[in-house]
Amino acid sequence: MTEIKFRNEKDGSEFPMAHPRASRVLADVRSWAARNGFEHVTFWRDTEDEHKLWVQLGEDRLNYWIPISTFTEGKHETVEMQLDYARGAQRRSAAGYDKFDK
Repeated sequence: MTEIKFRNEKDGSEFPMAHPRASRVLADVRSWAARNGFEHVTFWRDTEDEHKLWVQLGEDRLNYWIPISTFTEGKHETVEMQLDYARGAQRRSAAGYDKFDK
């Protein structure tokens, strides 16, 4: 089963995503990760803008974020698309194109 974590960038501490609307989104993230071969997905809360969650797929922290409202508002219909974009960012980074994204 895929491990999903939420962490604070400031100190690395973990925080729960216990919002009632998040459960369906978390199930979709888990399903997407399993289909795409990721055992770990971590969302890092930005230190300067707590509404941003930076995505980490496996060991790769990406230059891609999704809004925390995806979880708190239960936007399950968009999370798989957002994770597909994150995977694209991961591939760009692996190919060396990430230096042009900044």
